[in-house]
Amino acid sequence: MKGHRPFWNEKMETLSLDEFHAVQSLALKKELAYVDRHSRFYQDKFKAAEISVSEIRTIDDLKLLPFTEKQELRDSLARQKPLGLHAAVSMDAVIRVYSTSGTTGVPTYIGLTRNDRLVWRESANRAMWACGMRPGHIVPLPIGTFFIAASYGEAIEHLGATLVPVGVGATDRLLSAVANLGANFILSTASFPFYLMDYCRKKGISHLTLGIKGFMVGGEPGGSIPDLRKQVEDGFAAVVQETMGNGDMMGLMWGECEYKNGMHFLGADTCHAEIIHPETGEVLDIETGVTGELVYTSLNRECQPLIRFRTRDHVEVTQTQCACGRTGFCIRCIGRTDDMMIISGVNVYPSAIRDVVSSLAPLVTGEILIQVDAPLPSVKPPLKIKVEHSVSATSLDALKTRLQDLLREKLIFSSDITLVPPGTLPKYEYKAKLVEKTF
Repeated sequence: MKGHRPFWNEKMETLSLDEFHAVQSLALKKELAYVDRHSRFYQDKFKAAEISVSEIRTIDDLKLLPFTEKQELRDSLARQKPLGLHAAVSMDAVIRVYSTSGTTGVPTYIGLTRNDRLVWRESANRAMWACGMRPGHIVPLPIGTFFIAASYGEAIEHLGATLVPVGVGATDRLLSAVANLGANFILSTASFPFYLMDYCRKKGISHLTLGIKGFMVGGEPGGSIPDLRKQVEDGFAAVVQETMGNGDMMGLMWGECEYKNGMHFLGADTCHAEIIHPETGEVLDIETGVTGELVYTSLNRECQPLIRFRTRDHVEVTQTQCACGRTGFCIRCIGRTDDMMIISGVNVYPSAIRDVVSSLAPLVTGEILIQVDAPLPSVKPPLKIKVEHSVSATSLDALKTRLQDLLREKLIFSSDITLVPPGTLPKYEYKAKLVEKTF
C-alpha cells in the first residue's frame, strides 16, 4: 500500500557494516554475561569446553564457543522440568509457553518472558513489513496456535493490520473471510497457496478474482522457486514474498523485500546469524553464493537464551546489498540438512529437485513425490520420483526423458521418473511432504 514508510525500524534495518558489528558485539557481551550468571546449562557447557565468556570480546570471537544441538535441549528439558537446565528465569517470570514436537514426539517447551514476547513481536513486524504487510490489510491466518504463540497474530495486530484467526483445516472459513470481510493478505506456509488454488477449482470458485493482494509464505523451502512463485502470483494476481524464522530461536527473523532476491536478515539487535560448513563446523564468510548451515545466537533473550544453536537449515546467500536500503544480507533456504539425500556421493535436497522439475512448467504442475526404500541419507540410484504432468503436456515419453536429463545435468544424479496425471499427488494445507518412505 502506498503512503507508508519504507521500513518498520529504519535504524536497525539500515545499519552500516561497522554499526551492525558494534551493535551485535555489545549485545553479545551482555547476553553472555547474563547466560553465565543464570543458565546452569551454559555454565556447565562452557566449563566443559574450558572457556570463559570473558574471552569473548566481539562478535568475531563467538566462534570460540561450542555449538548447541537440538538434542541437548531435549536432554536439558528431560533433566529439569518444566523448561530445562537452559532456562535462565523461574516460571514466575514466564508469561507464555508453547511447544514443538520433534521426531520422538516428545514436546519441546519454549518459554517467553514479557521482554521475550516484545522482542519476538518486533522481529516479526520487521519481517512482515519487508514482505509488504501494511495497516489496512485484513489478514486471515490459516496456521495453528504454535505460530500464534510465536507472536504472529500479536505482531499482525501491532503492525496495524486486522487479524482474522481461522486455523488449520478451515479453508471454508478463510474464503468466508475473503468474501465477507475483504481479507486480502495471507500469511501461510509455502504450500498453502497451491492448496487454496486446488480447493477453489474443486468448489468452482475463481481464485483469480478473490481479491488477495499478497502472500507472505514460509515454514518450508519453496516460496522463492521462480516457477512456483509465478504460478501463485498469476493464479491470484497477488505478490508472493518469503519469510523465515526458527521455533527454538524466534518466530520470524527474515523477510523478502519487493526486489525478491532472497530474505533479508532483520535481527541486528536480537539475534546473530552465522553460516557454517555443515560437516566441519567452519564459520563461512557472508558472501554472495556461499552455502551452509544457519547457526543462531540470541542477543536479547531472557527465558531460554541459546548460544550457537545449530538449526540444520541449509541456506544460500543471494546478495549482501539491496536497492531497498536494507543492509541485512539475503538468503534463500535450500532445505534441511537432516532431509538431505546422498546419491552416489552427491548431496541432494528435495526442494532442489522440485526447483529443477518446476523449471519445466507449464509442462508440469510442480508437484513431486520422492520415493525412498531405505533410511536416509544414503540412496541407491536411480532415485524414484513421481512428477505430475500438466494438461498441456503431450509427449510424455519425451517429457520423462527431458526431466531425467535435466536432473542429471543440474543435480548430478540419475532418476527414474514416473509421470502421473494432474491432480494425482496430494495438495497440502500445511507443509508439503516431498518424500515418501516405502520401507
